[in-house]
Amino acid sequence: MTNDDLPKSDHFELHQIANGVYAAIGIAGGAAYSNAGIIDLGDQTLIFDTFETPIAAQDLKTAAEQLTGRPASCVIISHAHSDHWLGNQVFPDHTPIIATHKTRTDMSTFASSIREMQENPSLLEEMIQEYEERLKTETDERQRSSLEKAISRDQYGLEALPTLELRFPNQTFDGKIIFYGTRRRAELLTLGGGHTASDCFLVLPEERITFMGDLGFFQCQPFMGYCNPDLWKAQLEGMEESDFEIFVPGHGPLGTKEDIALQKRYITFLGDLVGRIVREGGSVEEALQQSLPEPFDDWLIGGMARFETNVRFSYERQSGG
Repeated sequence: MTNDDLPKSDHFELHQIANGVYAAIGIAGGAAYSNAGIIDLGDQTLIFDTFETPIAAQDLKTAAEQLTGRPASCVIISHAHSDHWLGNQVFPDHTPIIATHKTRTDMSTFASSIREMQENPSLLEEMIQEYEERLKTETDERQRSSLEKAISRDQYGLEALPTLELRFPNQTFDGKIIFYGTRRRAELLTLGGGHTASDCFLVLPEERITFMGDLGFFQCQPFMGYCNPDLWKAQLEGMEESDFEIFVPGHGPLGTKEDIALQKRYITFLGDLVGRIVREGGSVEEALQQSLPEPFDDWLIGGMARFETNVRFSYERQSGG
């Protein structure tokens, strides 16, 4: 089966990366926002992450059933950020949802803000209106792209609010889980924090494939708002030193170790840039005026809000603010 023969969605594009192994890469402007995976173990079907909205997750569920001929055996959630698990509700209540202990606890933090939006959707409506007003006068291509992405994302979020159900993991783990199938085995691992306080990733040892969750951001800026950059880079270095060849990030296209190395460079460069401003006694506003070298400057298109988040977080962390 070629990629052209795979099930289609307006929200993600499926890529067959091994026989029975599929990466669902979010389409810009769609309702997925992040990436996901479908893994056929032969007698079981694993789903890795469920996108940001039920509408995208429903397409993922349907595609998995078409491709494997069975419903999902379990759903794995890579970390607590809600753009990777708000689609959980489309899977039956009896389907196990697995995450780390810490991830399940931290999901409640994000759930509180989502419930606030459900109780008062005008908060999200006002944000969309603000973005639309700014877009009317914005001339910077990078900012315009960022605003357009934010509007599209928030509109999908607003549409989902009335029927959104927050489903949390009903199984948790620490360390490693091994899934033994009739076709292949898969290993679910956590090494602790990095991108968040607790991240897990799924590896297929025979196929040398890793589903990274948000430990991976390829050809786009990583979100560093809650990260430990040193632990994050250590996890990336471990993947670089492994014998794995194909990496499915939480955001961006499929990649290789070269993409991992580039992501590490971004994390290091941004930390060094902000650190220099802090040492010189400069303000966070000065840090925000700094430029990024190639190829990171291209990553700013559509990502100016993320750049600001990363700079502000790094500044606070390094200045002790």
